[in-house]
Amino acid sequence: MGPTTELSPRMRQLLSAAVVVVSDSGMRGLTHRAVDRQAGLPEGSCSAYLRTRKALQTALAEYVGAHLADDVRALSKDLARCPGDHAQAAAQTAALFDRWLHGRELVTRFELSLEASRDPELAAQFSAWRTELVEVVGGILLTTGGPPDPTRAETLVVALDGVLLGAVLRPPAERAAYVRRCVALLLDALSPVEE
Repeated sequence: MGPTTELSPRMRQLLSAAVVVVSDSGMRGLTHRAVDRQAGLPEGSCSAYLRTRKALQTALAEYVGAHLADDVRALSKDLARCPGDHAQAAAQTAALFDRWLHGRELVTRFELSLEASRDPELAAQFSAWRTELVEVVGGILLTTGGPPDPTRAETLVVALDGVLLGAVLRPPAERAAYVRRCVALLLDALSPVEE
């Protein structure tokens, strides 16, 4: 299920606006009014769909998580066409990360992740998304010829998150090269050793 298949156009508009609000102002800036303003809608529109701030946060986390998961699934399908090609895997992964770094959803996901550290319900939602992501990455790693290894997949997911965070903290002109270098190093380090 993709992030937009079950959402009404208005809900997509509101959640897209919420992504911009959080990306620009952090979680403290996430209010119904701010989302209405960003979406160009009359005041009260967001609260008509998402009555509480908690409902807004939950819907936003689902929306952002679904978009990022869809991107990872698409990457998995692309990489399945070139099994064992580490250079291609690194290049395609770095290209996806570069696209994420030019958008707003990644920063919003980081903001939501920090909020989840204080909110058990949001943390459970992120845990479900992370489990799916680890499974997809595990499938990608299987195409490299190694045995199934959930720990290796989880390690790669966590390490790639660190690369993304490191990239966000760098000047924009340095991000692409940093991501390419780090992704290549990680994929090489976690590749199965040939005997």
